[in-house]
Amino acid sequence: MNTTVPKRRRRHRSRRSGIWWLPLTIRISLWLGVVALVTVVVTLLMNGGFDDPNPQSKTIQLTDQDIDPETTNLGKTYLHQNQVDQRLAFYLWSEAQHRLPADTLTEVRNALTHGAVTLASGGLVKEMSEDLDQGRVAAYTIWFEPGDQHATGAVNLVLNGAELGQYPVGPDRYAITFYAKTGSVLHLQIAAAADSKPVVFRAATATSEAVTRKLSAGKTDSWDMLVQQTYEVHNP
Repeated sequence: MNTTVPKRRRRHRSRRSGIWWLPLTIRISLWLGVVALVTVVVTLLMNGGFDDPNPQSKTIQLTDQDIDPETTNLGKTYLHQNQVDQRLAFYLWSEAQHRLPADTLTEVRNALTHGAVTLASGGLVKEMSEDLDQGRVAAYTIWFEPGDQHATGAVNLVLNGAELGQYPVGPDRYAITFYAKTGSVLHLQIAAAADSKPVVFRAATATSEAVTRKLSAGKTDSWDMLVQQTYEVHNP
């Protein structure tokens, strides 16, 4: 009789601990981090983020040195006659969008386009006329500086939600004049035109200058314009 007692089979115990998943989690986290970093870099490259020469140069200061007295006095004359020109219409339309009932805006805009004043916009016209007379509103000029002569294009400008229009970027220096209220902060959005080559848009006043990053077609940048100095009243 065989009296040998058979050996018990040892159960195989896994050497894996209860946190076997930790290395896998670390690898996944690192991979996701790399993907996120690549996404940020690609986004910056597409938007010209690395071409911004000075992120602080996004503010334009408007002082009494930037006032155009001739245009300011011309605006007074028009408003005293209950008439508006293109620059006055732009200011009034910007005010109307924030202050008038929505159901009156279409009528007001159509009238301003034709240099007319409606009952709905009459209050704004009277207020602007008084502000011009008292020096609380004036016409200001900013100069857009020549860019790279070999990089010509165009940008669309929107000031406080109202379209200024499309302007060239190239070797020529030119000015834009508009009305603004003392103490206000204006927001200028600059967008490269859909068919434009990559451009850098520059502007200057008597005391400040600003520059966008390099804008490829359809990309945008923005500036704040601070209207600081109270305008001294000049009667026509």
